[in-house]
Order: sequence, then C-alpha cells, then structure tokens
Amino acid sequence: MKIGAIDLSPAFALAPMAGMTDTAFRRLVKREGGCGLVVTEMVSSEGLVRGIDRTLEDAEYTEEEPVSIQIFGGDPEKMAAAAQIVEGMGADIVDVNMGCPVAKIAKHNAGCSLMREPEHAASVVRAMAKAVKIPVTVKMRAGWDASEMNAPDLAKRIEDAGASAVAVHGRTAAQSYSGSSDWDFIARVASGISIPVFGSGDCIEPEQMVERLNLGGVSGV
Repeated sequence: MKIGAIDLSPAFALAPMAGMTDTAFRRLVKREGGCGLVVTEMVSSEGLVRGIDRTLEDAEYTEEEPVSIQIFGGDPEKMAAAAQIVEGMGADIVDVNMGCPVAKIAKHNAGCSLMREPEHAASVVRAMAKAVKIPVTVKMRAGWDASEMNAPDLAKRIEDAGASAVAVHGRTAAQSYSGSSDWDFIARVASGISIPVFGSGDCIEPEQMVERLNLGGVSGV
C-alpha cells in the first residue's frame, strides 16, 4: 500500500487513540513489526501554531517512522500553518481528525462536526495540501448520525481537494462506540474514490485485521 510516495508494509495502521498512543506505545508497536504506519494522538492545530509546550510534546516522536501526526481544528489557515509545523518536525504524513465525536472537540467546528459542512471540510484539506509537500490524509466516520451518513460524498470532495488517503470508521458520531462498525459501508466509500482507504472499527485481534484486508474493499486496516 502507498500513501503518496510512502510505502506501507504491512497495510495496517495503529489508529490514533487519545491518552493511549503516545510515543512509547507507538515505538513498542513498531518494534514488534505489527503495522506499517503509526498515528499520534490528535494534536490541536491552535496549540501547534501558538507553540504551546504540551501540544508540541504530544506531537513528538522517536524511531517510529513512518509516522503520521494527526491534527484537529476547523480554520483552514491555522490547519495549513499547523501542517507546515508538522512537516517541519519531520513527520511523513499529516492527518486531519474528522472523526472525533466528543462534544468539546465537535463544538469548536472540529472533529466529526466538520463532516456536517463538507464544503468547509474540503477547504481545510485544500489549504493544507497546498501548504505542505507531505501527504495529507483524513480520518472520518460514516457520518454525523443515521440521517447524515455522508462519508461517500465527503471522501470524494476531499480527494478532489488533494487528500492522499482516507480512513473510515464505520460508525456515526451519534453511535460513538456502540453498535458495530459497518464494513460494507466502508467498502462503499472506497469504491467511489481512487485514493487508498483504511477501514476502521472492531478490529481487536490480529485475525480480524487479516480477515478484513483479505475480504477486499479497502487498501488497509
């Protein structure tokens, strides 16, 4: 699997998990050879641009390449500036969080709330893609709720805006982590775009990850 010019082998990614995927945990996962890409916990674009020490610490990494630094925010200019900081830190990929359902993130026009404004979400990606040379990727959900499952449309928009890959969690923001991840829906998103798609959700055991990849429909898990 390739994201831009970056080869990922195997086609498994360690998903960003707040409070869990710090640099020590990511190094452990890479050392065991279990995945081709690790992604940081989500980092505030506002904090990066303002140079807040704690935010910069959250974005630090050591010996875990290739690495993607995930940022969140809703202002295209600040997200572009934060992407440049991420690139300057040496990250291989900058990822946009459009999947977090937590209210304190969503209420600031960030996380999954960006999915409710697809044109604005695309403008964020477009600004970032123009600002950096490294690949820009997006992590999203199926949609905001059962009446707004717009991931297929949004994925196409952000591809056109310059995104190099998409990760789709097959639940809505309203579901949070209840119910099951809809992998048929994820495959539908993937079928509508030409950039690689990671499927996400309910892959706990290694056998589940291998099975999902072998079933096809996605480029990675």
